[in-house]
Amino acid sequence: MKKISVPARLWFDNRERELEFPDRWNVANLTSSGFEKPALTEDEIKKRIENPIEGPTLEELARGKTRAVIVFDDMTRPTPVRDAAIHVLDILHRAGMTRDQIRFIWALGSHGACDMIQARKKLGDSIVENYAVYNHDPFQNLVRLGRTPTGLELWFNREFMDCDLKIGIGCITAHVHVGFGGGAKIIMPGVAGIETIIQFHNQLFRDPARAGLGNFENNHMRAECDAAGDLCGLAFKIDCLINRRGRIAGLYSGPFRATHAAGAEEGKSHYGIKFSSGYDIVVCNAYGKANESAIALLLSLQTMKPGQGTAVLISDAPDGQVPHYVMRQWGTEYGGRHYAHRSPGFVPLLMKKLIVLNPHPDRTGLDLICHPDDAVTVKTWPEVLNILEKDFPDQASVAVIQDGTMQYLKQ
Repeated sequence: MKKISVPARLWFDNRERELEFPDRWNVANLTSSGFEKPALTEDEIKKRIENPIEGPTLEELARGKTRAVIVFDDMTRPTPVRDAAIHVLDILHRAGMTRDQIRFIWALGSHGACDMIQARKKLGDSIVENYAVYNHDPFQNLVRLGRTPTGLELWFNREFMDCDLKIGIGCITAHVHVGFGGGAKIIMPGVAGIETIIQFHNQLFRDPARAGLGNFENNHMRAECDAAGDLCGLAFKIDCLINRRGRIAGLYSGPFRATHAAGAEEGKSHYGIKFSSGYDIVVCNAYGKANESAIALLLSLQTMKPGQGTAVLISDAPDGQVPHYVMRQWGTEYGGRHYAHRSPGFVPLLMKKLIVLNPHPDRTGLDLICHPDDAVTVKTWPEVLNILEKDFPDQASVAVIQDGTMQYLKQ
């Protein structure tokens, strides 16, 4: 048997999952160079935060400030925030700020709130026990800021707006709307109000050719993030690139436009998979954003034989898929403003078969993709392989995508 391992369960036991395939199949391991990079050491992370790629240092920005906020990404993103935050706190204290002058806010956007078990995973025990950590509420306690040049109305988290030093910590990965995440996306939609978030998502349909996965140049949704970052005064950003073990393999600090530009340029090779298509079977793993695993299917559709391939989605998120107030289902046939109800029969229009490997399945977990009856859901890899061998008893071409939630297919 041929064997390929993929990363699994980032926020749990963070291990490798070994996949086996028959020797008669032609199996390709589709990955990117950055995924194999070693993690930066603690000293390397500290040095890159202390020495921004341009502009003033964080210590210079912090002097004389009275209220600092550190906005950080939630459990749908792989960033090990604690590894950067400990150095940010050292700098803020060095500049004269006390712990009561510093607070952390989850950049939830329209995702559900996080608990303190999750906060300890992201921030570590020491930060949770010594600093205030707040969830973002997109429905209330908001401050109107104005409009972007295109007219998008901006409402932001009150606590965030009350602070005179605004810092963001997040990651840059391939993204289905803005090309690459990172930069000012930490606050737009991270700490925006629900109507602002809905207007932001509406921009996808205003000019689809200038948005979406792989659209890096002149992305108009990225322009909305940047305009919001300017208006709200996001002063300092830390943008990380992540490897296959969920560790920081690259880091840029400084003004959010500069960190995003540098990180996205590196991200093209770090996350880019050499173009390859026409496979009978595509195994698409969801690791960095396992609780938003639906986005991994985009790579499956790009990689398989059009309309004839079989997709295997590895959706191993013990906590389930993230609640999303804009995108997900909130009743039998209805959901958030951008939810699209799927009746049975949608998946056969796109592919031969969809198999979902989910050790902890639930009846609503596929609501962003399809009706649950359109997929074959199993709990173990041997069950997946049993189905595949019955469907492909002879030769088959197989692609294994290491992480369809962070990587992208180069055009």
